[in-house]
This record gives sequence, C-alpha cells and structure tokens, in this order.
Amino acid sequence: MRLVARCKSDQNHVAVDPWTAVHLATGLAAGLMEISAARALGAALGYEVAEQWFERSEAGQDFFEVSGPEHPSNVVLDLVVFAAGHWLGRRWNRTG
Repeated sequence: MRLVARCKSDQNHVAVDPWTAVHLATGLAAGLMEISAARALGAALGYEVAEQWFERSEAGQDFFEVSGPEHPSNVVLDLVVFAAGHWLGRRWNRTG
C-alpha cells in the first residue's frame, strides 16, 4: 500500500490525500474558535463514521466520486491531524 495519493483514484486507498490538509485546517479553526476538544473531536469522529457509512452506498460513491469507503489508515490519520490542528489553534490562542 502506498502512503500518499498521487491521483484521485488513489484517495480512498492511502493514508494521506488532499483531504488530510482540510482536516488539519478544520481542526485548527475549531481550536482557534475555542471549541472544546471533546466537542470538536466528537464532531470529527461523527463525521468520519457518517462518511464511512455513506461511502458504502451507491449514492455516496457517486457523491464523492469514489469506488468505496476510505482505508482505515486514512480515517485514523484524518482524526490525528484534526486533533493536532485543534491543539495548535488552542495553543496559539494562549500566546496572548
């Protein structure tokens, strides 16, 4: 298995894809807005669960233009980078 997507058809079969940056930025925004870690991470986890369910349906595959759900490594990495972004946002706010 490759680690990084090199084309759209790889995006659900690797750990890092263009959406990884979006998860980092979303976590950063949540941290900067002082959304609690529990709420932010709960929402991120809820999104990933819903996305896994939706991508298993034909409608979800058409919507996201993919052939199936994300690889588990991608889900875990998305949550990790979201949490890192959240931590960075909260840390930035404490710099006063």
